[in-house]
Amino acid sequence: MLSKHPESCRFPHGHTRTIEVVVIGEQLDSNDMLVDFKALKLALKPEFDTYDHAMAINSKDPAFEQFRQQYPPEALVVFENQDPSTEAIAERLFIFTKNLLAAGFQEGPYVIPPGRIKLESLRVWETENTWAEFSE
Repeated sequence: MLSKHPESCRFPHGHTRTIEVVVIGEQLDSNDMLVDFKALKLALKPEFDTYDHAMAINSKDPAFEQFRQQYPPEALVVFENQDPSTEAIAERLFIFTKNLLAAGFQEGPYVIPPGRIKLESLRVWETENTWAEFSE
């Protein structure tokens, strides 16, 4: 819901978004990879999944309290005093991913050593023709 939007986007509606992550590094690892994409997917999936079947909503939206009372916390992705535009989602996910890569990740044999790769950009596709991209 985009509470600041003048037309129908201010009402509840859905999108099927695609998230594109571009990473960079200086050398390949012992497996001849910059990063194992499965490790990257495992690292990012829990955060990215919070948006699946959830209501992204501005904390200042007039309907926020009603949604907060009606739905469990995991059904809401709250943007503090900001509409959850594709641009805002891209920025939020960029910051999350950048911090995760700096800290590193390990789940079983899947490892991303801290700081070994850097996030170049993160793009959130709203449709096949429209996206928002965030980078430093």
